[in-house]
Amino acid sequence: MTHRTSSTAQLSRGSAVGPQTPSRSQATNFGSPSVLRAEEECIIIELGSRFLRVGAAGCALPQAVADFGPEQQRRAGDLRRWASDYDSSNRPRPNGKRWGKDYELWPLDLREVDFALVGDKIERALRDTLTKTLLIDSRPRRMLLAIPSLLPLPLLFTIVETIFSNFQPPSVSLMPTPILTTVAAGLRSALVIDIGWAETTVTSVYEFREVQCKKSIRASRKLGETVFNKISKIISNFTGEDISDISKTQITFEECEEIIERMIWCKSIKRIARTSDDGFLATVEEGDELNTSNESPPLTEDDPDGIVSLPLNSFRPPKIIQVPFSELAEPCEIALFATDIPESDIDDEELPLHLLIYKSLLKLPIDVRAICMARIVFVGGASQIPGLRTRVMEELSFLIQTRGWNQVTGKAVEKFNKTSKVSRVQIQQTRQHEKANLKYDNPIELTKSASLMLQESDPITERLKRESKKTQHKIETGKLRAINSIGAWAGASLISIMKIQPNSVIEKEQWTQNVASKFSILGETSLTSHRKSMGPGTIRSAGAEERSSWTLGIWGH
Repeated sequence: MTHRTSSTAQLSRGSAVGPQTPSRSQATNFGSPSVLRAEEECIIIELGSRFLRVGAAGCALPQAVADFGPEQQRRAGDLRRWASDYDSSNRPRPNGKRWGKDYELWPLDLREVDFALVGDKIERALRDTLTKTLLIDSRPRRMLLAIPSLLPLPLLFTIVETIFSNFQPPSVSLMPTPILTTVAAGLRSALVIDIGWAETTVTSVYEFREVQCKKSIRASRKLGETVFNKISKIISNFTGEDISDISKTQITFEECEEIIERMIWCKSIKRIARTSDDGFLATVEEGDELNTSNESPPLTEDDPDGIVSLPLNSFRPPKIIQVPFSELAEPCEIALFATDIPESDIDDEELPLHLLIYKSLLKLPIDVRAICMARIVFVGGASQIPGLRTRVMEELSFLIQTRGWNQVTGKAVEKFNKTSKVSRVQIQQTRQHEKANLKYDNPIELTKSASLMLQESDPITERLKRESKKTQHKIETGKLRAINSIGAWAGASLISIMKIQPNSVIEKEQWTQNVASKFSILGETSLTSHRKSMGPGTIRSAGAEERSSWTLGIWGH
């Protein structure tokens, strides 16, 4: 014990008493431990053409949801909203504008879009949600942006530039919404059907990678415009006025959306009579329009076609119109399923939902198709319409049964299928007749070749197969099945809290240096940096080497 010093001996005697709390590190004048905590926090932002969802990572639902309607676009000092006689429903519809134009952040046609105004709207909505709802201070925090995979590059540039210039985050991560929706559903592969505002997108995701993406203009905006025209026609018949000037109806956008949320439903067709001569997509038998699914609003047997009352407060004085309940299902038939248009007259960009899904599955490889068709995920505002999911699955099942997985369709193909079916029946009957004749003839013993003989079963191999089946998880493939998802925002929150590397991470310094002169170079896609998996070893923080050469990911094409 002579080699031990007195201080060491005192330390050993003190340690035998028990564990002691270590002294806290003193904060310097230029920083504190709370600063490190703020840099580790992440704000999840899901941006669409109509809504903005913001919240902190780790939460199941966003804490704030903001829209881009006229009420959120008033100038500073405009206090009409708080006046006692103010009525938001008494706002006339602007003439000469497309329906719903004032309620969207950007349209599909970007040729006449003021991107500076789009950036100002995003900045105002983000600032209001962060300061008034989330109550977050101005310290810089990481941000994860969930955006559509088909977002145009000018819009992406405007969004990222607005976030960096106004909120000063150290980094902005980009993730596509289809992959986040797949993660939120607890899947690795899925067929994500997003019935959005301006278009419906069908994205095939296989092992957290997008395989293909198809879109159609039959979405919520077309449904809302169809409902608006339907209600306007009913009002004109109710009042006896001409509807040449649609603005005379005075039904507002908010009132039309409330009718869609409360009253619009979709028929579930179980017995569909379709003739091959007319070429129409759907023909309903008499009485089938009343066969609704469990998701549809209930109808009594005594009054199957009940009359519902629609109060319209946009009229002066307010009115109540009576509408048959079955007529409230017609907008879905026209806008989303195109039952009034022959299939040969439909353009590729306006395919109905079931045809869009069928053609998306048809172009997938066989193994990807078998997995994706058993994991169909519906998201979007219009996907919550009662009976819509059941109708889409029934139409899709009918197309698969009638057409199969053959990309060539038409009368010639139907004739060929009928001829081949008749020939197969004749061959089967001939073989049965030959077998019956052989029973009465002298049997001839034929020796089978070794290639045709059954293999002898190995007990060890059979035992190993049985044991492996107990541990292996059964994968559902080849069957149509719909799965629910809690949304892209929840998937982004889960990915952020698990620290999984996003598709693209944009650092503030690199964006500031290359935003003006090298933006075209930054848009080039690096194939090697995008091949990332969510398998073992991905739950880790990305190092500086991975972020040194960054790109815009799938949006850089």
